Amino acid sequence: MARAARDLGVTIRLETEVQRILLEGRRAVGVVTAEGDIRADAVVLNADFARAMTDLVPNALRRRWSDRRLAHKRYSCSTFMMYLGIEGRYDSVSHHTIYISRDYARNLRQIEEEHVLSDDPSFYVQNASVTDPTLAPEGMSTLYVLVPVPHRTPNVVWSDMRDRFRRVALQQLQKVGITDVEPRIRFERITTPDDWESRARIYKGATFNLAHNLGQMLHLRPHNRFEEADGLYLVGGGTHPGSGLPVIYEGARISSRLLLQDMGLDAAFIG
Repeated sequence: MARAARDLGVTIRLETEVQRILLEGRRAVGVVTAEGDIRADAVVLNADFARAMTDLVPNALRRRWSDRRLAHKRYSCSTFMMYLGIEGRYDSVSHHTIYISRDYARNLRQIEEEHVLSDDPSFYVQNASVTDPTLAPEGMSTLYVLVPVPHRTPNVVWSDMRDRFRRVALQQLQKVGITDVEPRIRFERITTPDDWESRARIYKGATFNLAHNLGQMLHLRPHNRFEEADGLYLVGGGTHPGSGLPVIYEGARISSRLLLQDMGLDAAFIG
């Protein structure tokens, strides 16, 4: 993708943090970075929507999506993630495995309404080495574990709960046939909602952005042609039409088509 972009004339700048959107009145005309201003005919924003708004666009410019209104929106769940390098293999476990909590409705309430951690959380585990053994050294394997949890709230202090919930997650793996895991771990990386917020700069650590309730779906989400700043276009799960990869791809098509049309360019090839 990067090679194709460069072939089309794209300049890619790595490790160049955008400090704010460069605005002239209500029009986006580029971005401000530590290395200087980068001016553009249009700006496409693919960062987490709520975090990008609060960080990059002045609050005074935003009426519908002000800081106060963003704070009162409903947000998706977050995820507790484990990336494990394991000595040995689990060849009897499928590439993709989903475990559903015994009381699934309660598990959902704990995530979405009560904002507490479950003792029997649902989870997904990827045991990719059964498909591609080259992902790990010979005789070893990789496990990727995803546990849906509440986004960041005062109810869960992850600096206190991280290790306890790690134990819960490892115990849960036994329910899908992945046993005796902990003594076999040779590499481990954990990501909590705190990490999603601080490292990935995701608002409240809500990995799937604005929740998909009736008041925040489809046209009620931020528009692809951002309604509060001219020349600013949005892509990603936080904008119209919503989250989930196929929907995000469609949102990118919509934004691309609108941008080209606004610039008087042919958008027919986008479909």
